[in-house]
Amino acid sequence: MEPDDEDYGGNSETVDDQLDELAQRIEELESRGSPEYHGGTGLSLGYALGMALAVVLSWSRNSSIAWGILHGLLSWGYVIYFAVTR
Repeated sequence: MEPDDEDYGGNSETVDDQLDELAQRIEELESRGSPEYHGGTGLSLGYALGMALAVVLSWSRNSSIAWGILHGLLSWGYVIYFAVTR
């Protein structure tokens, strides 16, 4: 005896329909793997890393929130300056 749809929470979709929907979702996610889709996520992550590093380095040298904010905006520029002048 085969279980009916009510045995699975009352969902009227068949297993084949659910598998088809899952396959479509997987194809959609795979198509999003290209860099164009992400809109430069790697670039923004790199900038955020440089910003955080610049704030930490600025705080270690100056112990000032204002300088930390300014150097955070300069991001990797300040990190390179810090490395050269150290």
